[in-house]
Amino acid sequence: MVADLLTLGAFLLPLVGAVAAWVMWLNAKLTSRNISELEPFLQTALREGELDEVERVLHKNSNRLSNIPSGAVTLLFSPRLVQRMVISHSFIDLELLSQRQFVEPLENRLVAVENVVRELLMAQASPLQSAVVARFGGNEHLQYTDNERRLMEATFENPTWYHDTNAHYPLIITAINQIESGELNAPYNLPDESYIAHQGVSKRSTCPLYLAIKTEVIALEAVVKAEDERDFYISDLWQILMKIYEHTTWDSNVVKPPLFGEPTTPYSYLLNEIASDFEQLTEKAVQISVKENETSPTTSKPDTTGRTLVKFWCLSIWELMSEANRLDPNLLDRIVERYFRFMFALGWETTEILYTAGQAVPTLNEWRDVLFEEFNECLQRAKQEHVTVLHRVFKTLDWGKPFISDGYDWLTTKLHPSFIPK
Repeated sequence: MVADLLTLGAFLLPLVGAVAAWVMWLNAKLTSRNISELEPFLQTALREGELDEVERVLHKNSNRLSNIPSGAVTLLFSPRLVQRMVISHSFIDLELLSQRQFVEPLENRLVAVENVVRELLMAQASPLQSAVVARFGGNEHLQYTDNERRLMEATFENPTWYHDTNAHYPLIITAINQIESGELNAPYNLPDESYIAHQGVSKRSTCPLYLAIKTEVIALEAVVKAEDERDFYISDLWQILMKIYEHTTWDSNVVKPPLFGEPTTPYSYLLNEIASDFEQLTEKAVQISVKENETSPTTSKPDTTGRTLVKFWCLSIWELMSEANRLDPNLLDRIVERYFRFMFALGWETTEILYTAGQAVPTLNEWRDVLFEEFNECLQRAKQEHVTVLHRVFKTLDWGKPFISDGYDWLTTKLHPSFIPK
């Protein structure tokens, strides 16, 4: 009889424990008593594909997860689990990382952020993709939900979060790895209307390289708006541009000259976009530098972030001018011309940049001078290829606009005659 009771007890005790565990997870409430069970729970869910249950538990306990065991944290942000969650359209990992009380105590914060951001870039759908498409186009049918918008505002559009989590790193690393793999060399150097399309659904809307570039731009827009002068690795965009340029080829026998200097291949499109991004970020920095609370501003000065944007914009176009036959000359001339047009507008037609009709317009000469100083610094290491492009661009400036001719006259007084076409 005793033996039978012992046998029954041996059977019932594990069963009761299992039932208790099931009730615990059914309630989805983590306590100090059951928190140690989170790691085996995650292992089981990953093995059996029960990811909906993981999301339910994590969502319900989001304010209790700051003290979870290190093993559970490691598993929670492991590439395999993050990938499975993202594929199932669950972005709970990014939601957790958006919470200061959760992310600050993490021992491997940078690794967790890197794993999550990389998977978001590689996914067919993610808040990053929705934010990029909403801002830059590429998929007319994609909806940017309120939840995605709030999540982006708490992370990539939050300069403090972006800076403290080093979130720029997985963006640039994913982009560089995509380029250096060589897998894009052939398709991205051939004309592809579906990649550069402005209507319908374009290929770039799911291109990790494009998404990485534009996510950085979104983050930097928030930095400029916040007038935050910390180091946000603005050079990332320049480094990506240089790496793309190394892998870019142009053959007039294969790629027809583009109409109006428009890019036709994915790589030429991306190079043009990065140059445009620098221009638009600089323009925004100029506008922000004009204090709205000043009724009659007299001057506007670039801050550290503004100067850095100008520096890498200039270095970008200088890189694109460095070799013949990597870009269609018409496209290259258009990219370079925009830099000088912007410089001249700063000095002689500020309304081109500020759009302040009916308001007092400040002097932007200090901004103009920064653009010239960076350009002049590049001129110290000019090659014949640079001179050839400059001559071509200067000959085709829009002389019908007075600020262009005035600006060019000023520029010729500062340049060595060899840089001025005859």
